[in-house]
Amino acid sequence: MTGAIVIQGGYDVAGDIHVSGSKNAGLALMAATVLACGNSTLQGVPPVSDIHNMARNLQYLGASIKRLDGNLHIDTTRLISLHVPDRLAGRLRASILLLGPLVARYGYAKLSLPGGCTIGDRPIEEHVRGLEALGARVKLTNDYLEAHATQLHGTSLHLQTPSVTGTMNLIMAACLAHGTTHIHNAAREPDIVDLILCLIKMGAQIQGAGSDHLIIFGHGRPLSPYQYKVMEDRIEAGTFLILGAISGNSLTVHGCQTEYHTALITKLRAVGAIIDVSGNSVTVCKTKKPSPTDIQTGPYPGFPTDLQPQMMVLLSLAQGISEITEAVYENRFSQAVGLRAMGANIEICGQIATISGIPSLSGADVSGSDLRATASLVVAAIAARGTSFIRGVEYIDRGYHDMERKLQNVGVKITRVHGLDSTKKIEI
Repeated sequence: MTGAIVIQGGYDVAGDIHVSGSKNAGLALMAATVLACGNSTLQGVPPVSDIHNMARNLQYLGASIKRLDGNLHIDTTRLISLHVPDRLAGRLRASILLLGPLVARYGYAKLSLPGGCTIGDRPIEEHVRGLEALGARVKLTNDYLEAHATQLHGTSLHLQTPSVTGTMNLIMAACLAHGTTHIHNAAREPDIVDLILCLIKMGAQIQGAGSDHLIIFGHGRPLSPYQYKVMEDRIEAGTFLILGAISGNSLTVHGCQTEYHTALITKLRAVGAIIDVSGNSVTVCKTKKPSPTDIQTGPYPGFPTDLQPQMMVLLSLAQGISEITEAVYENRFSQAVGLRAMGANIEICGQIATISGIPSLSGADVSGSDLRATASLVVAAIAARGTSFIRGVEYIDRGYHDMERKLQNVGVKITRVHGLDSTKKIEI
């Protein structure tokens, strides 16, 4: 038995939505506590299940963790284990972020291969190659990853692909290495910039934040504990901006660091959405006749792959034919199954989805298979005529804090039900 989100769709949304702290940045900042000896305080980290799972990983290693007044207090003074077992790592792909800090501070780490959303191959070769270049000996099997290092040393790295978690891991490891490390072709995502700003506050010396060439001046010793406020979640913000472009009758999203949303806002304006930017708040009004447009995902500052599923909903309602090229992951059109059940006209050939817009979607009983695909089905259900049942709510809980309340506050008729038979379809 499982649960579902039930949405009565076909109504406009209006009002104010406040974006929570970044899940992805929060996960990296939690891993960074291993680089320090003492009690760090992370402000604004959302209490979503991915954050809870990272906390369990750290607690297993021996960290003390408390949540008080919305802040996360993490004490890594005494770690008693350097091994993250399968029952913990298997729940969270971001467990891999503990690899670099553990090897850098303690000279050893063993992690069962991490889990998470099934949205295609997410290789960890960049982590392995980078740590080996820094001086670690890494053993990779089908079940686990093990690394040893007497001392890490600065080096020059060129990433074959700009891996986000790979870049994060190598930055953190290089902070405790002896000497200077250059990372070329580094990922440039805002979450990485947030991590770098926090590491600098911890005493690290890093140049090039926001660029693809990072320079880390390692001093071979632990950093200092931190007190730091995590940035807002740009993917949550983007999800709500797309919702506003579909169903918004003046929907204002607060907590948008607009300089990080250029690619999305450009595409929303291209389909005809009316957008007003005021500081870190963005107001979106839908257009009655969205225009088609083409999208290709890519590393930042390109169009985010994490917003591609939500954008597919908008393009399903455009007046004409649109094309989405998914250039980051090879298996990220799973939302198309649910959208087709709602009436969308979508054809997929390899990495390209061709969407022929229709006037409206219809409510249906659908299931999400990963975090962003499930979020896109929520957006679609709000726009659809009639009632929708969306299964896979555990994915929503991984990355969207208090989503139902936020949507209710802007007029969405949404409830969560429990105890449904996941194998039995509901007649709509």
